[in-house]
Amino acid sequence: MPVPREPGAGAPDTGPAVPLADQELLDELRERIAAAADGNAGAVLGEEALAVADRLAHASMTPSGELPAEALHGIALLRVMRFLCGGGEDDRLAALRLLTEIRLAVPDLAPEELFAALNASAADGLAVLGAELLRQAQASTDRQLLDQAVDILRQAADASPGNDSNRAGRLSNLGLAYRLRFERHGADADLDHAVAAGEASVSACSDADPARSGCLANLADSQHARFERDGDAADLEDALTAYQAAVAAARHGHPLHSVALAKLGMALTSRFTVSSRTEDLDEAIRLCTRAAAGTADGEFYAQAQTNLGSALAMRGAWAGSRADLEGGITACRNAVEATATGEAAASTRWLNLSAALHDRYQLLGAQDDLDGAIAAARSALSAATEADDSPVYLAMVLANVSILLRIRGDLNDDQADLESALAAARQAMTRCPAGHPARAARVNNLGTALLSWFDYHQRYDPAAALTYLEEGIAAVTEASASTGPGPGRADLLSTLGLLLLRRFEHGAAKADLTAALSAGSSALAAYPEQHSAAAGAALNLGSAYRAAFDRHHGDANLAGAISSWRVGATADGSPATLRLACARQWAELAAAERSWKQAAEGYTHAVALLPYVSWRGLNRSDQEHGLLRQAPVASDAAAASMAAGDPSGAVGQLEHGRAVLWTQQLEMRDDLESLRTSQPALAASLDRIRRALDLFGV
Repeated sequence: MPVPREPGAGAPDTGPAVPLADQELLDELRERIAAAADGNAGAVLGEEALAVADRLAHASMTPSGELPAEALHGIALLRVMRFLCGGGEDDRLAALRLLTEIRLAVPDLAPEELFAALNASAADGLAVLGAELLRQAQASTDRQLLDQAVDILRQAADASPGNDSNRAGRLSNLGLAYRLRFERHGADADLDHAVAAGEASVSACSDADPARSGCLANLADSQHARFERDGDAADLEDALTAYQAAVAAARHGHPLHSVALAKLGMALTSRFTVSSRTEDLDEAIRLCTRAAAGTADGEFYAQAQTNLGSALAMRGAWAGSRADLEGGITACRNAVEATATGEAAASTRWLNLSAALHDRYQLLGAQDDLDGAIAAARSALSAATEADDSPVYLAMVLANVSILLRIRGDLNDDQADLESALAAARQAMTRCPAGHPARAARVNNLGTALLSWFDYHQRYDPAAALTYLEEGIAAVTEASASTGPGPGRADLLSTLGLLLLRRFEHGAAKADLTAALSAGSSALAAYPEQHSAAAGAALNLGSAYRAAFDRHHGDANLAGAISSWRVGATADGSPATLRLACARQWAELAAAERSWKQAAEGYTHAVALLPYVSWRGLNRSDQEHGLLRQAPVASDAAAASMAAGDPSGAVGQLEHGRAVLWTQQLEMRDDLESLRTSQPALAASLDRIRRALDLFGV
């Protein structure tokens, strides 16, 4: 092997000299290396040699955790010699990493010849060191460590020629490092760099490259993250395309096959949240189910279970399906139970369980589920704190705890919960740095927590309570002004409208009502088409117009309220319960003003939405309960139609309202003869499903 010169007369500056006590260890290491060079492989291959290297490292390490170049050089040469004497890949990789550290500090001590002895190049060493730094950065919150990983990985990619078969993997690692730094510290440029590196990595992969699936999935992760930041549907579509290609590249049996299936499923779940295409959610669940089955005995079991649980819970919440919610909660519990103490993903899995329990609470109203959701969110916070997760992630977990405590506090008029909710919201704010994309959501949560705190305290001390309202308005106003276009800004504007409306109700200042209307209108206009929050924003804006109408009357205010609620009632991407609330508000205000045609139109939308709040996937008792809460709708709709001079319409409204469940039963009895002709197996399957449903009275 090439013998590098040892530090001595005329040698470059190698940093702090090795203390005398450690010089003996260094000399022993050099003697072993020389003996191996003379043919005595046992001098370096034995465990005694590694023990000497460990003692040298421990004894000579500086308080800042660095090793003098002489010591580092000696340990690196030991690893090189072990590899040359028959050591394994572990020795080779350790030698590459150590030599690269030396080369970055003292280039002359790590010439190309040493890398060549390891069947490698300096670029290979940079890649190994960068990957190790990235691994350490993933388990640490040290910003400097992550910056070093990005810098070294960038050098490794730049030093890899276009024909280097390893270039794709190095670019993919660089993209991962950029994305991690964006997630933790919020620099928009990092996420754009992550996407660019991911695109370059995929371009560098041949179709037969075993790394292609991983590179595609990593690129898709960055595109998906940029979609979540900006709300740009093009990024989501690009991510879906890349995930689909990753699944195709990771054919059955590939180590990443199930992981790629799960990632594609979660991206389809994301598209469902903005497009409300139920086929996307159904396909997401199918893919996540396959992924879970494919990892039943593998290391990705818990991840697959939590992904499946999230998708099932989302469909359960959307469609009111108790079965899906039960399945989602079970899968999320499986994930939590399969997660080892201290595992990095523990917090996320607890959060997913919390969300599923909250979804079931919203459907059934059982406070045990709300209590369970809070307990799971607190477990997520404990896990994140124990793992020393990034401040940005901790802020997100704190915000989830705050939201759930606020819901329970509002429900029970509980001061302790509302106070804890506000404290958690404030802590989340302090942990999310200014300028980070997630800060808008943190401010929005603080605004809603302050609104609930105001509502609680104004009954006892209205003057003092007003300070909380003022704080919320100030914080949300500032954040909305500094947040770019997208759903995050729309959320802030909608909350600002509510805060201003509440201050108007408290003090009757016309300027507050005007500002509430402006903020609410801007919020509704800012949501992307089919966004799930559109109906909620429309409901709030309509309430502001209604307040203006109640105080000042005026056709414009009446028209504004009805127009807002019309938008909400027809927002197909929003939950049916919010759409129905908009339709009822629209119809009831129009009826109060004896605008019977307007009222009849609003009630028509309300009646049409009744089947969605008593979805056929619910238990019969849950279906009946959902309809009971909307009991007056059909009769009020009929009365409005009669007043509008449409008696046949009145009969139709009554029939639709009273026959929701019967209609669903009859739809299950459609003739299947034409289907039997073209698809006999499918027709037979539907017959079996009918018989099974009949057994349960569905």
